[in-house]
Amino acid sequence: MAKKKAEPTIIVRFIGESITPANVPIGTVTSALSAVQDLASGRNRFETQHVPRDKSIGLVDVRSGSASYVCVSRAPVEAVTNLKLVGQILSDGDAVDSEGSHLVAAMQPIEDLSKIARANDCRLEVYQSGRRTPMFVIEEGDFARLSNKLFLTGETTIIGNVKRVGGATGMKCLLRVEGRRRILYCELKNREVARRLGQHLYEDIAATGTAVWIHRSWYVYKFTIQDFSQPRLGDTKGSLEELRKAGLDAWDKIAEPEKFIRELRS
Repeated sequence: MAKKKAEPTIIVRFIGESITPANVPIGTVTSALSAVQDLASGRNRFETQHVPRDKSIGLVDVRSGSASYVCVSRAPVEAVTNLKLVGQILSDGDAVDSEGSHLVAAMQPIEDLSKIARANDCRLEVYQSGRRTPMFVIEEGDFARLSNKLFLTGETTIIGNVKRVGGATGMKCLLRVEGRRRILYCELKNREVARRLGQHLYEDIAATGTAVWIHRSWYVYKFTIQDFSQPRLGDTKGSLEELRKAGLDAWDKIAEPEKFIRELRS
C-alpha cells in the first residue's frame, strides 16, 4: 500500500511588486523558512541549537504568482498554535505569558523576517493551509515597532552563577540567576571579560552591564556584561561578636555560622 502523502500545514508567501519564485534567491527562501520553522516549533535559539526533528517543517511545493512555499510540519497542531501566537504578538505585544518566554523565542525570527522583507521590498504572509486569512504578516518595520513598544534598556547589576563561557559565533556567558526559571544567556563586552569569567566557572558573580527588559514583567530579554566582580560577605566574625555582646548567644550553637549566613543570603 502506498504511503499516504502528508497534508500541507502552512504556506509562506512573499508579496511584492514583481515578486516570483524565480527572482527570490534560494538563500533568502532558506532563511525565511528557517525563521518560520523556529516560530512554528517555539524554539529559543539561545537555549536549543537545532529544531527537534519531530517539530521540523519541510518544503513540499512552490507555487507561482506571488512566490508561495508550501510546507508540511511533523507537529502540525503545535505549529499552527505557535504561529497564531506570533500573530497575537505582532498585533498586541502584551499578549504573552508573564515571563515572556514566547516573546523571547519569537523576537529573533521576527527580526530575521523583517530584514528579509526590507531587503526584498516585500512583506511575508504565513497561512494555515486551506485558510484565506494569514496567521500573521511581517513587514520591514515590524521588529523595530515591537522593540520600541516592548523593551526598556538601562544599566544594571545582575548576580548569578557562571555556568558556561565561550561560543563559536560570539562570546557568550550563561548565568543561573535566582528566581529565574530559564538560564540567562549574556553577551560579553570583549574577550578579556570572557577570559576573566572563564576563571570563575560555577562561582557567583555580580555582573554589571546593559539590560533589555520586557516592560511590565521586568523579565530580562538580553544582557551584555561590561564587567563583573565577586560579591563578598562582610566581616562575619566581627558581626557575630557584636551579636554576642548584645546577648544573642544563640549564634554560639551554630556550628558553622559563616556558612549558615551565606546560605541565608543565597
